[in-house]
Amino acid sequence: MDTMAAVAAAPITRSQMIARAKTWNPGTSKRVPYSQTKTRGGYRTDCSGYVSMALGLGKPGPITVGLAKSTYTRSIKIADLRRGDLLIDAIGSNTTRHVVIFDRWANAKRTSYWAYEQRGGYGTDYRTRSYGLSSGSEYKPYRALNIREDAPVPPPTITRAQVIARAKTWSPATAQRVPYSQTKTRGGYRTDGSGYVSMALGLGKPGPITVDLAKPAYTKPIAMNQLLQGDLVIDPVGGNTARMVVIFDRWADAKHTSYWAYQQRAGYGTDHRIVTHGLKAGTQFRAYRPVRIR
Repeated sequence: MDTMAAVAAAPITRSQMIARAKTWNPGTSKRVPYSQTKTRGGYRTDCSGYVSMALGLGKPGPITVGLAKSTYTRSIKIADLRRGDLLIDAIGSNTTRHVVIFDRWANAKRTSYWAYEQRGGYGTDYRTRSYGLSSGSEYKPYRALNIREDAPVPPPTITRAQVIARAKTWSPATAQRVPYSQTKTRGGYRTDGSGYVSMALGLGKPGPITVDLAKPAYTKPIAMNQLLQGDLVIDPVGGNTARMVVIFDRWADAKHTSYWAYQQRAGYGTDHRIVTHGLKAGTQFRAYRPVRIR
């Protein structure tokens, strides 16, 4: 059992946690060797000690079983995993239990993810894992009670002409277009729909996801008939393969039954084409205006 006295941990943002995880030089020759008895900076150099250090918990850190208790974490769903969340196998002995820090999904189908961990026989590592993704796995997803979301970075002011000019840099609808990917990047931005829009708007890299683009930190809802060049049409509903965002360019006809839009679309890449998203009854697409557009 965890014999360490529970001490309320100070709040920590996801970015701060990952930054702390990187201080043990994961996956490099300077990584911290694994040990269940030695310490570094007061924290045990085993998997739970490493996670405790990253979270800023009391030294030397609770053991893996302790991390899975309501004192430190709460259960979440696999689909809800976000950077800085944990996957814990709290069953068995001290030689079989393990905990890793989730960083990001490694592919669009979510069959593996990048994780930080302190692993036996190696030390601090950063590699792709699939713990917890198979049926019957003893690994379960958890969110630390002291973890906090990062404050959105205020996007810079940008003109409508600048948005379109940036959108064109990915060579839409040409042989030089940027291929679509939810894991790859170009110039620091994800090469998916929301990453492309984030690039065009000059937002922080790698860019907020589609769901976040529809939040007040980045946009405000408007009526479809108010759309101007550089505004967005967003479907923020569903999974990461169902959501979509496009950049409004201009109406394609006088009756406003379709419009030209820039988008990074799956199976093709950067495009400029006529679409009708948001114009039909019952659609999940809505019109939004970037808060810093001028």
